[in-house]
Amino acid sequence: MLLEIAEIEVRAGKEDAFATAMRETGVPALAACEGVVSVAFGRGVENPSKFTFNVVWTSLEAHTAARELESFGTFRSAMGDLTCGGAMCHYVMDTPVPGASA
Repeated sequence: MLLEIAEIEVRAGKEDAFATAMRETGVPALAACEGVVSVAFGRGVENPSKFTFNVVWTSLEAHTAARELESFGTFRSAMGDLTCGGAMCHYVMDTPVPGASA
């Protein structure tokens, strides 16, 4: 299993539009990608312009291959021009995710 943690910075004044786009289109499209085990999406408390995606993938290969999928393109398109930066980290998970198949 692979855990992807992405922090996305959203343009000032666009936070609510981004949250809506992700709830309605982006997160469902990301969750539909082959290889996705789970997706958690949230908004910063101290910095409401910062959002996080915590995505568990079956493998690094599945994550890499997903970039070519239509549903991943839909996820990326939902961000539009609402973002202005971000960072991403990946972790190999030693503990299985409950209910997930390897």
